[in-house]
Amino acid sequence: MKKIEKEYLLDDSVFKELEAKSMQELDAYFISDLSPIDALRVILYKYLLSILFYKERIIFNDEEEDLHQFRVNIRKSRAFLKEFGFLFPEDQFTYFYQNLSNFATQTNRKRDLDVIKGRLKEVDTDHDVIQEDIQAQQDQEQHLIEEMLKGKAFEDFVHAYQLALQSETLCTPENMSGTIKKTAKKVIKELHLKIIQKIDTLEKEFSDKKLHKIRISLKKLRYLLEEFQHIFGEKKIEKMIEKGKKLQTILGDFNDMVNQNTLLHDYFNTKKKSISQCRELEKRLLGKTSKKQKKLLHKAQKKLHKFKKHTIEL
Repeated sequence: MKKIEKEYLLDDSVFKELEAKSMQELDAYFISDLSPIDALRVILYKYLLSILFYKERIIFNDEEEDLHQFRVNIRKSRAFLKEFGFLFPEDQFTYFYQNLSNFATQTNRKRDLDVIKGRLKEVDTDHDVIQEDIQAQQDQEQHLIEEMLKGKAFEDFVHAYQLALQSETLCTPENMSGTIKKTAKKVIKELHLKIIQKIDTLEKEFSDKKLHKIRISLKKLRYLLEEFQHIFGEKKIEKMIEKGKKLQTILGDFNDMVNQNTLLHDYFNTKKKSISQCRELEKRLLGKTSKKQKKLLHKAQKKLHKFKKHTIEL
């Protein structure tokens, strides 16, 4: 069997060092001379610590931003698992990815209710009955999320995930060879090429679903660039990130409007018997954003076309 050789010894002290850091310090932490799999172990461990930090805040604070950050760190974890999936044993990859996806899914309804509540506030008149109804649903969802976070399934997964990342059971001669710089460069360039191909497909035949997939891929690209800026040069990577920020903001705003309109329509359909003037209120809400939605789509399509000319120089 081929012997595993390490340029940098990843031992328990590294993980203990990570556990002692603040959220801000975790963001900046990176060891550049690790093997591909060891670098991923450190990166995923950082995100796991952030997930656990915001888990506690969700339970004790119930702040919208804490849930958002909890979801962001799960998204980042899934993005790195997906794009570097070839480094992981298949059974471990499936276990990590599916569980993280499942926990994120259980927070979706709470986030959707936050969105609806925010949109309703855009209406000039008061709708106390609706606001009270949404608040009651939010409270219920918060309770369900807290039960999930305190539950055995979440606790068992975190324990198993933490042990797997800390131990060398994920390491093989194949994923220990080479450098993270070389591997990350290959993954980033391949993802960039896939995005360009997706834009080409979108321009041939538009659909909201295709646009949504491009938005997700661009978000993954940003996560990768942000994490690896320490090895590719912060100034150079910052310029790349800045170029894509406006596009991502436009795509995010457009996606929010599409989702919000669907959520509001579904919400009013379920409440049409208990809330008077449902159709009138729904029509007024949707009318406020229809013109803006068309403008955003036009801007997004123009910027996506320009994005195809961007090159990734690493």
